[in-house]
Amino acid sequence: MTATTTCVGQFRCASAGERWWWSDQMFLIHGMRPGDVVPTRELLLAHVHHDDRQVVADVLDQSVAGSDTRGCEYSLLDLSGKAHRVVLAAAGGAGDDVTGFLVDVTAARDTLLAERVNADLALALESHAAIDQAKGILMLIYGVDDEAAFRLLKQSSQKRNVRLRSLAGRVIDAAAAGLESTARERLDEALSTVFAEDPPAPQARRSPILELRTEREGDTSILRALGRVDLSNRDDLASAITLALLRASAGGTVTVDLRGVVRIGSAAADVLTTALRQSAAHGITMTIVGGGPGADEPLAHPFPHSPATPTD
Repeated sequence: MTATTTCVGQFRCASAGERWWWSDQMFLIHGMRPGDVVPTRELLLAHVHHDDRQVVADVLDQSVAGSDTRGCEYSLLDLSGKAHRVVLAAAGGAGDDVTGFLVDVTAARDTLLAERVNADLALALESHAAIDQAKGILMLIYGVDDEAAFRLLKQSSQKRNVRLRSLAGRVIDAAAAGLESTARERLDEALSTVFAEDPPAPQARRSPILELRTEREGDTSILRALGRVDLSNRDDLASAITLALLRASAGGTVTVDLRGVVRIGSAAADVLTTALRQSAAHGITMTIVGGGPGADEPLAHPFPHSPATPTD
């Protein structure tokens, strides 16, 4: 940290508050030359910002009442009207006198603030670069535009309280092994824990890689999914399942047919887990059919507390 000059003043006063003594530095902090005025309690309080005045007065009164050190930080206005940020500490001493110190921390605070601003700016520039790189990866892998890619990152960040830069770093790390055919699955896995068990959010765009059809057979509402489910279209699947549940009355049946889905990864598994819990809460029986690269492969994740288990 950059070195700064800190001004420290000292004062003493009798318990009755009638006689005060200030060091030269006390006068300088208040914008006066040493000995210009006779120091008093009223003079000290007159230079305290009115919002802090009662706090400072309480500290002085409590110091008279006991030997424990009391302190506070407040805004001091010197003789020219310039504001200083100061720290006051006082304690009762021998002979019922009160001894105290006043430290002008304005320069130190300004230096610390400047250093924090510079550090935040450097971090912001670094974060911006990482976020742009992560967006580019999502655009390439999922086939979405810049706005949709950033929406994926922002939704993940907000839902799990993860900083955007940290999330972007996770995306970059997931893509570090290359952008071959398995890159989409790696990105789904890298971000799935961020989306896990969150309620579905509506999404304006629908990815062309997923087709959803709703049918009805008697009392059963059937949702058929064709294509691939990943983080770019998981909300489409969630919205379609929610709509099917809304159409089914209490005690009804909803079937989610995933035999046409290429692969069920973490992104889709989280949606299905939430949907099963919703159906159980509303007394609706939900059956999940299929769910793997082949019709005989089970779902990637188990679904506890569900009214029905996935079937082939």
